[in-house]
Amino acid sequence: MFFEMGLLLISILYGFGVISSTFPGEGIKKADIVKEATVIELEKRVQMRPEDLPEKVRNALNDKSYAGWTISDAYLVVADDGGSYYELVVRKADEQSRMKINKDGQVLN
Repeated sequence: MFFEMGLLLISILYGFGVISSTFPGEGIKKADIVKEATVIELEKRVQMRPEDLPEKVRNALNDKSYAGWTISDAYLVVADDGGSYYELVVRKADEQSRMKINKDGQVLN
């Protein structure tokens, strides 16, 4: 019984080795995913009250294309390189969206 299970385990491990050597491109995709995750970890998000946002950021919603939208959640996002922007969760009726706005009130997305 133990001998048969050992053979089965060796066969499975050998199969994984053959599959991974057959598809060498898979390692590149995994490396890209890790790289993207690392970038996300380098950002710091601090939740803010909408009323504490800079006036220029709050006024960005005064544009006619954002009429009727209100801020439900707000975050200050600071990247590791020192750059920052405000991420707003905005709602209109039963719709929800996210906006990125710089400190001057310019919409980034």
